[in-house]
Amino acid sequence: MRYKAVVFDLFETLITEWGHKKYTKREMCADLGVDKAAFDPFWEEKEEERYIGKISFEDSILYACGQCGKKPEPEVFEKVIAERVRTKAECFRFIQPEVFQLLKALREQGLKTAILSNCSSEEVTVIRESELYQYFDEVILSFEVGMKKPDACIYEEALRRLGITPDECIFVGDGGSRELEGAKSAGIKAVQAKWYTDQFPVKRESMEGFPTALKPMDVMEFIGDERVYESGNRL
Repeated sequence: MRYKAVVFDLFETLITEWGHKKYTKREMCADLGVDKAAFDPFWEEKEEERYIGKISFEDSILYACGQCGKKPEPEVFEKVIAERVRTKAECFRFIQPEVFQLLKALREQGLKTAILSNCSSEEVTVIRESELYQYFDEVILSFEVGMKKPDACIYEEALRRLGITPDECIFVGDGGSRELEGAKSAGIKAVQAKWYTDQFPVKRESMEGFPTALKPMDVMEFIGDERVYESGNRL
């Protein structure tokens, strides 16, 4: 077995935001008392900075509200932050049991594991306080490291921390944020995870050029026999 580690995306790979209550931006804007159409451009303006640690989730809200001529009342602002954190934490209560089975199997096989996630400030604490956190040797979060997927540098940071080379690693992700292409650009084999995205209201199609895993334990087939990966077959 040549592989020494598996690096996982987080959202829609290990956990999902579908199938339970989310705190939408529309609801957030309603609670803040700002027009969503006016709020959106200023929120989107700060997206890159939010993910690479240049501005916090809280300060992004204050910035966008300020540009809309609105200053949230302290109690309203605190409520919005608390609701966002609560609903993000809720994602970790709806993990497919086979995800844990996979992580335990990888550990039993002696492979290292890591999370590689694009996230903003309010998600960092939620991730580190989750039950999932204990299963990983490394957790690389874009907000903390100042890099994000699909930039090759964040994958290289994961390899450095794990002490492995690109050909000793497999990346597993649903494919959002061009993360599979990013892994490939860093020389890492990438597998599309479909166990959550196949349950979306609109099913995500398989991505050309990347093999797919329809359920978590399918990943073990790629680990156990490189020919399965190279064939590009759907498991």
